[in-house]
Amino acid sequence: MSKFLRVLVTLFLLVEFTSPAQAVENGVDATGSQFVVPIKTEISTDVYVGCSGALISPYTVVTAAHCVTDANGLVTTKVYVGAAGASKQSITLNDTIDSIKITSTYQSGVGNTVGDDDLAFITLTHAQKMAIPVVFASEAEMTAMKNAHAPLKIVGYGKYGDASEEVVTFPKSYTGTFSTDPTKYVNSAWMDSTIGNACMGDSGSPILNITAAQVTVVGIFTGGFFNNYCTKLVNGKYQALFTLVGRYANLAFSSMNTVLKAVYSAYIQAADEADLTKSQLATVNSALAIATIQLSTTQTTLDATDKSLEDLQTELEKARVTIVALNKKLPQTIVCVKGKLTQKVTAVMPKCPKGFLLKPMA
Repeated sequence: MSKFLRVLVTLFLLVEFTSPAQAVENGVDATGSQFVVPIKTEISTDVYVGCSGALISPYTVVTAAHCVTDANGLVTTKVYVGAAGASKQSITLNDTIDSIKITSTYQSGVGNTVGDDDLAFITLTHAQKMAIPVVFASEAEMTAMKNAHAPLKIVGYGKYGDASEEVVTFPKSYTGTFSTDPTKYVNSAWMDSTIGNACMGDSGSPILNITAAQVTVVGIFTGGFFNNYCTKLVNGKYQALFTLVGRYANLAFSSMNTVLKAVYSAYIQAADEADLTKSQLATVNSALAIATIQLSTTQTTLDATDKSLEDLQTELEKARVTIVALNKKLPQTIVCVKGKLTQKVTAVMPKCPKGFLLKPMA
């Protein structure tokens, strides 16, 4: 039994995406949860590790940094993210990501042990459904939660039990409280529980504080003291170590900005094709400039992170709606015939001149 804190990833040696066991020991079924996604990372040829991740926006997932590094400790792009709350067996090689950003101070732990600032932000290539918005806890809020032993919940895709080899695909959750016990790791804390414990594959799981008013992401689970597959019972409680997310909101916004730039690029292309007027371009450029200013301002105001995330998502949706509307205005060309005469008509809603008929498709 290791005396060191160890990261909790699940190792797979198969080329196929076989599934790890069910999440957390003694947990509650969390199938369909929008707050957690399954993650698989190729660390070397045909060798994969399984982790969990927190969906914080339709295009953004936050997980443990050690979940997105290869066997050499380097960040890899061979990371595959499944749908929130879905079966881990449903992940395919088509579930690719766009980019990854990790904390600048993270260094891989030696011997599979925990390291400081263990966070990574993943930008997805395709949006996921997110009916309930989430917010990041500010440092002030996290201090208040810690002092109050606030209730916490972890949701993950780890093993089913300390000795279990059962293959179960969906996530589970268990509850606990914000511990006041100190940790030796930078910007981290403990979650205490007498109900359940975390297991291999739960690395990257969201640590949530859920009230009637909002869902707050407090941290990301990174490791713990464990026996075989799951954490130990020590002094009557299980402890899960998690990295606090509040001070890393700038990475979340940087990931969101990546998506914003992609939408902007697509918009410019559509504008060229549709020959937009300068006033239309100016309007969109102004909206994007406002979004960029909001992004910059929010990065320096961590206590207002939750509101700014929602603002960015709104701007992205507006940009997408604009592009759809512009595409509908693109001119079309039809061919009209009258005897041996043919005439091409180009317009947004083209019609044949009087006496001409629309030429049928060949």
